[in-house]
Amino acid sequence: MDTAYNISRIRYGEDPALDACIKVASFNIKRDSRFQGTHSWQYRRELVADIIRKSGLAIIGVQELLPTMREDLHTLLQDYSIFGDGRKRNRSNEQSAILLRDHDTRLLGGQTFWLSKHPEQSGSRAYFSMFPRICTVCEVFVQEYGRSIRVFNTHFDHICSPARTLGVRIILEYMHRMNERSPMPCILMGDLNAAPDSKPIRILRENRHTYPDIHLNCAYDLMKNRASINTYHGFTGRITPRPPIDYIFVSDEFVIKDTYLDTTHTGELYPSDHFPLVAELGLKKQEVELAG
Repeated sequence: MDTAYNISRIRYGEDPALDACIKVASFNIKRDSRFQGTHSWQYRRELVADIIRKSGLAIIGVQELLPTMREDLHTLLQDYSIFGDGRKRNRSNEQSAILLRDHDTRLLGGQTFWLSKHPEQSGSRAYFSMFPRICTVCEVFVQEYGRSIRVFNTHFDHICSPARTLGVRIILEYMHRMNERSPMPCILMGDLNAAPDSKPIRILRENRHTYPDIHLNCAYDLMKNRASINTYHGFTGRITPRPPIDYIFVSDEFVIKDTYLDTTHTGELYPSDHFPLVAELGLKKQEVELAG
């Protein structure tokens, strides 16, 4: 079994200005289909669960999760909770769910919203998007931090760039509105189906928006070769000079201590057609104002 292929090893050591660290991941686990042959979910599900279980991940944003796949993960990962709804009007079908390891986290609340002009309308989609697209957000108390954070997980349209740009703008609007109500450190992760130099990613990476309370940092920005490491591999396992399409962004309260792709596989069996993108995140200590 091959283990992790590290695309970055940025180590900060023991920093007294940081709270403890956790690992998070964005992982497109490839929706099940009867046309996938040996890549079908029935052959991959235990490997997916094994990778999650052994990785030490506290929070995982998964994409392309179908209800039957969710049931399997619920059975195989009994120390994790799963949050999120499906993208159709009845909230069934494909989910961009968030997995939380119970020992490390406590779910405080959350919702699923749609990446359309009517984000609260179940099943709605941008008129130029092939499918409804969603974002799942939850507020999580993290034991290691002793604080609550907000986690967004999404999966953008795979064909239409304007739909991806609309998705970015809707997520930023929700992030801003939630910050106004209750500011928290934020993580945004997902399969964004976009290269690093595309408009949607530049909006996020270069903070090209009008919200002064939002400043995001990309997990790839610590890497010299960030534009040439593919996260999608089509079940081949090959590392090629294709740009990534899976991302993790974090607000300024976080320090990105490590970023890597997990290329674990068993023989020719891969858990998905995407590599999981893993980030180790430290959280800066809160400054406490003492009364005079």
